[in-house]
Amino acid sequence: MGIFALSALIVAGAGFYLFSQSFPNFKPGNNKIQQDLKSMREEVLKNIPDLIPLRIEDIEQLSNREMDKSLKKGFIVNRRGIFISIFDEPAIAFYRRVYLSNAKDVLIYAKSAKHEFNFWIRGNEAQLVVDNQPLGLYNDVTGELIGSRSQKRIAKLDKSQEKKVLVIQDRIVGTFAKYLPGVKDTLSQRVFEFVKNDVTPEEEAILLAIGIYEMIERS
Repeated sequence: MGIFALSALIVAGAGFYLFSQSFPNFKPGNNKIQQDLKSMREEVLKNIPDLIPLRIEDIEQLSNREMDKSLKKGFIVNRRGIFISIFDEPAIAFYRRVYLSNAKDVLIYAKSAKHEFNFWIRGNEAQLVVDNQPLGLYNDVTGELIGSRSQKRIAKLDKSQEKKVLVIQDRIVGTFAKYLPGVKDTLSQRVFEFVKNDVTPEEEAILLAIGIYEMIERS
């Protein structure tokens, strides 16, 4: 059996998960979180350009560069943007919201051509959801992803090296390129240094989920 339902990964879902089942005592309240995630999704989908399909052979072309960047500050901080490929093609659209009542509370919605991602971050941990299916709890410090169903480690991003290695169920599936902010060379702004060409759809979804989280949170 796969890490989570394969059909849920292949078929584009609503990209919306009720976090209240896992986090009943979060502030802001659950109704607020659900409403915000829904409105963030609608805002992204309303203004989204045609995103390039990220086939497995194309993932290494994903870069940390952004287009259509927007930042608004108030009681909450809203940031939107679109990550592009090394060929300047729109690839990942996202909306990030930080709640100033607690700077460790962050909500993210992201969209690729194939998948939708939700991230609810509190402190060093982020709940990852792919296509309406809870994937697991990702620890930003250890790089470990604990599966929602198995409650065991299903992936780990080794952050002890300049080029971070991603291991999924004891198999190396790719490496992240060294992050070089401010460097203008296009190839130096790639997200992934190397990705295996035989990854499964489930591994691909995990790879992208962790990759998108890292892209947004370190940029």
